[in-house]
Amino acid sequence: MVTYGKTLGGGLPVGVLCGRAALMKRFKEAQPANISFARGTFNSHPHVMACMSVFLQRIRQPEYQAVYAQADTLWNARVASLNQALNAAGLPVRLANMHSIITILYSVPSRYNWMLQFYLRAEGLELSWIGSGRMIMSLNYSDADFAEVASRFQRAAQQMQNDGWWWTAPHLTNKWIKRQMLKDMLATRFGGRTNRPVPSAQPVPSLR
Repeated sequence: MVTYGKTLGGGLPVGVLCGRAALMKRFKEAQPANISFARGTFNSHPHVMACMSVFLQRIRQPEYQAVYAQADTLWNARVASLNQALNAAGLPVRLANMHSIITILYSVPSRYNWMLQFYLRAEGLELSWIGSGRMIMSLNYSDADFAEVASRFQRAAQQMQNDGWWWTAPHLTNKWIKRQMLKDMLATRFGGRTNRPVPSAQPVPSLR
């Protein structure tokens, strides 16, 4: 069985469940009146169904099939090119992708990596904050479109580095930063007294 979401409806609210007839049967042979109903606010909505029909017709056409067939090669090359530029500029940011969905990764431990979203916003790019950050682009981006995004991304990262947010020192590791953040959280919660026991069933890790 497979499920599809709102892509089938051109972004409109819809969900589709597909499978073999035996799996999709909504009643038992011995209990034909005992039907499993599928209810939903937009079930069979004419506007949504029309958009879905157009999508399914177009996706069968050769030019659209070619877009999907070439997606991995195209977007892998684009991301590799941007990663090369970031590396050449000495910026501690790397990208990983699945088709046109790009995840942001950081190569330097920092408590302030999350601030990249604001530098990107200043350049007109919005970062979806899922995990360490994500950019979701349309599959029909042209090379010129992506080149503009890459240029803005690099400018944002460069400005963040120029402003000193990726300063580092030998003792700064992800483990050290996490422990320091926990110490700060405990200090805030208990008015600066981190030696007060925390009301929890789990032991509090040592901060020393």
